[in-house]
Amino acid sequence: MKIKGQVLTNSKDQFYSLLQTIEGIAWEAEADTLRFTFVSNHVKQILGFSPQDWLKQPHFWEDHIHPDDREKVLNYYSKRPQRAQSRSFEYRMVKADGSVVWIKDVFSIISEAGAPTLLRGLMLDTTMSRRLSDLEHLEQTVLELNSKNGVPFREVLSCYLTGVEALFPKMLCSILHVRNSRLYNWSSPSLPKPYVEAIENLPISAQGGSCGTAAFLKQKVIVTDIENDPRWANYKHLALIFNLRACWSHPVINSDGEVMATLGMYYHEPRIPDEDELKVIERVTALFKIILENTQKSEIINESNLLMAQSEELAHFGNWRWDVQNNLVTWSDTLYAIYDLNKNDFKATFEARQELLHPADRQRVYDIITGVLRTKEKVEFEERIIRPSGEIRYLKSWGMLKSDANGMPVAMIGACLDVTDSRKTKEALKATASRLKALVDAETNYVIRVNLDGKYTYCNKKYRQDFDWILYDKNLADTDASITIQPYHHDLVKEITRNCVENPDRVFQVDVDKIQKDGSTKPTRWQFIGLTNSKGETFEIQCIGQDITDLKNAENELRISNERYEYVNKVSNDAIFSWDIVTGNVKWGDGFFRLFGFDVNEDYTFEKWKLQVHPSDINKTEASLLGSIADHTQSNWTGEYRFRRADGMYANVEGNGYIIRDETGRGIRMIGLLRDITERLNYLKAIENQNEQLREIAWMQSHGVRAPLAKIMGLIDLIKNYPNNDIEKSQLLGYLLTSANELDDVVRTISKKTEHIELKASAKQFL
Repeated sequence: MKIKGQVLTNSKDQFYSLLQTIEGIAWEAEADTLRFTFVSNHVKQILGFSPQDWLKQPHFWEDHIHPDDREKVLNYYSKRPQRAQSRSFEYRMVKADGSVVWIKDVFSIISEAGAPTLLRGLMLDTTMSRRLSDLEHLEQTVLELNSKNGVPFREVLSCYLTGVEALFPKMLCSILHVRNSRLYNWSSPSLPKPYVEAIENLPISAQGGSCGTAAFLKQKVIVTDIENDPRWANYKHLALIFNLRACWSHPVINSDGEVMATLGMYYHEPRIPDEDELKVIERVTALFKIILENTQKSEIINESNLLMAQSEELAHFGNWRWDVQNNLVTWSDTLYAIYDLNKNDFKATFEARQELLHPADRQRVYDIITGVLRTKEKVEFEERIIRPSGEIRYLKSWGMLKSDANGMPVAMIGACLDVTDSRKTKEALKATASRLKALVDAETNYVIRVNLDGKYTYCNKKYRQDFDWILYDKNLADTDASITIQPYHHDLVKEITRNCVENPDRVFQVDVDKIQKDGSTKPTRWQFIGLTNSKGETFEIQCIGQDITDLKNAENELRISNERYEYVNKVSNDAIFSWDIVTGNVKWGDGFFRLFGFDVNEDYTFEKWKLQVHPSDINKTEASLLGSIADHTQSNWTGEYRFRRADGMYANVEGNGYIIRDETGRGIRMIGLLRDITERLNYLKAIENQNEQLREIAWMQSHGVRAPLAKIMGLIDLIKNYPNNDIEKSQLLGYLLTSANELDDVVRTISKKTEHIELKASAKQFL
């Protein structure tokens, strides 16, 4: 009897030892009181408490459920069906250090005589997968918010930081703008307002707290104890007043290596970041980099467009685009002003524009334009237009053709310069020298004349104002006009002069860099014309110019903006694309090669993309994509599908695109990215497989263990409470040993199954 009892005790000890090996908190509690009678040692790793801490306090479990979840959790566990069944519930618990962890509790109800007696379960830490899911949802929300017009930039930042703080409840986030080596608050939704005001405009330095030091060194700075860290020596009094005890900062560096901002994370106690926090911080910083760079690029492009529009207006220089296939003509605002037309009343087409030409010029211009469609060569020509008032204007025009990959005309682009005033000026100059001088001296443009030797014969007031620093003590008749020109443009001016001599009365336009007093360059644009004598021979060159510094700066800003976009393409982990919906042509960024192995320089079309979508996904994906484009209220599209790489294998991808529409609402272009999410999906699938195995183990614990255990308990009751002779006792002990062996077999089976639980996902099984 004693030996058999020892065997039973040993079997029970083996069972509880097995529970200690499970990667989760195995537990047992009374069904009616929810008082815990067993908690496995793994509670120390997950929650930071010992089993003894848990068991010695009657309401320990209830007290450590997150306050926001406590009521619904207790209500859920109080429901006790009459028959045994497995159940699960997910909620938050507060760890020993005060942080929060997500728990998935899988448990069974053990009943005897039809009444619930025990609850047995397994608590699993699902914080990582829950946080990953919440972070991805937050990122999608932030990107969608950032893509909307009219949403303040600070609102986007605040939304992101507030979401990150929800993932780490004790974390207080802040993002500071770095400008002129100083820090300025962009968004700090949870930091005390007096503290935010106190650190405004602080300089960055090697001892500038966490954020100032991170911006200065261009690397992340982890300060676990503000009070005792030397980098906070000058500023700790500002933080400690508000009980800010730790601060980690990560610089947000753009593609040019410049620090745009710093992302700061504060805590109310000294703290070292764990691996999960560091990964999330790096991911948040990377997305902030994209958002900030895109915002900067948009501002630069908007400013450049504004400067270009202003420059066109000042120069009476308009541009146009003719969609050859659809016969749609798009004009700039300045071109409408040149024609003196209202853009809301006039519908621009090729035929409509022809009607605005002077009758004597229509056939000539028609032949020039249609000739471009045949030759595909650039053209330059002059034309006259008639305004609605009957006024005739003289234009100098340029045009060039754009074709698709098959050589078919797609669009013609060009520009028109209103040269009416210069023609009138020319006629006025020929009519009377006095009127010329009065006119040009009043001009805001430069006007000069030089003889065939390149010496000045005249310059207007504006020209003297800007270049008198070099001309004031010189006799103009003896001064070479090239004195104000940068040396590298001397040969260009000589060539234009020769052209004027050989082609009198013809206007030649050229950009020339002039010398400023400080040695820098002033870009100017000139129109040269050879003036003739009574014999028709050129005797003098007249030059009318203007300062185009703003125009050149705008062009340079646009070039820099384009270069930055190309750099983003090269370093992005995603495949950025631009899809011309009208032609079907698709242009890919460098990420298309890195992710999928395709040559980004090869011609690519929408139809080719369809061939690479998995056959089972193409109908649903294409319907979703085309449906979003057809819906005029939609500006974004997103979808998940399988995409065949260059090696023939399929990757799970997520596509996101922004739809650009014309004035009629028709989708004409989509800009977006393709992201490989194969690893993420594989990881989630692996978690699901693991959970399935754990549920199987839990079922075996609640059913497989109970049968032999019930036999053992019944045999012990017979031996203990009923009289038996020696033969009966021997038989009962034999049965007891058999039942103990059955229990041992079940325990071994459970042990083997737990040994084979691995969180590994095979990529092949998902393709």
